[in-house]
Amino acid sequence: MRDKVVSAAQAAALVADGDVVGLQAGPTQCAPMVLVRELIRAGRRDLELVCVSGGLPVDWLAAAGCLARCTFAAVTMEHFGLCQRFRRAVEAGAIAVEELSETALYARLGAAARNLPFLPTRGLIGTDLLNVGNDALAVIPDPFGGPPVVACRALPLDVALLHAHRADRSGNVAMEPGVRLPTTGTMPRAARRVVVSVERVVGTDELRKAPDRTILPGFAVDAVVEAPHGAHPTSLFPSYDYDAAFFASWVDAAAGEQSSGDFLDRYVRGPGSHEEYLRLVGAAR
Repeated sequence: MRDKVVSAAQAAALVADGDVVGLQAGPTQCAPMVLVRELIRAGRRDLELVCVSGGLPVDWLAAAGCLARCTFAAVTMEHFGLCQRFRRAVEAGAIAVEELSETALYARLGAAARNLPFLPTRGLIGTDLLNVGNDALAVIPDPFGGPPVVACRALPLDVALLHAHRADRSGNVAMEPGVRLPTTGTMPRAARRVVVSVERVVGTDELRKAPDRTILPGFAVDAVVEAPHGAHPTSLFPSYDYDAAFFASWVDAAAGEQSSGDFLDRYVRGPGSHEEYLRLVGAAR
């Protein structure tokens, strides 16, 4: 099998302007931040971002003007507060949004992963999310005589971006159980291209020592980027926690357009590589 290990810049080249991009991330957990920074540095535009529960990476992409649309169940930085640049861009009409329940978003991605036109859920029944004109949702009768269900149209992705603990050079990806989000399994199967940043590139023999940790086979992965602490400032359990001070500094900067731009210039556009970013942030963090 061919060598899948590439640089972050080469991986970003697999994402085109206007692509539908699935982002694996929790509000403060396990986001492929090295890839997010590279998309901003590459000046990507008009992306349609899909995330179940996005946080800081969504705010950064919004602040950098990369997003045209976002489909999500939640966009929050939890106890650090709102994603201020994302909120302002949505309020200004610069980013179109599609809000779904988690079950509806999983159904849309699950349908794409199975090459089905839609999957049903009852997760939206009784909510106002059915009354906002979303043409990806339709209430239909249960063909087996039960209560009505919501048909959720398939949501295929152009590319899925993930971060994991390790991979081999053939693209077999392994992850510890504690941070496996439901989208870890679904987004790659709903996507035409899959890019994974990992803490370490290891030999295939090391992956075989714990085969239950392997979450993606090499044939399903297009590119692997080796990036120690590549999820910083989000966490990667059990390797490292989120960087609370860094989150707080972004929250302060995000209050203003100029200050948020200065922050991105310093920490995202300024460093020429992931290694330079880590030196700038400081090894102690």
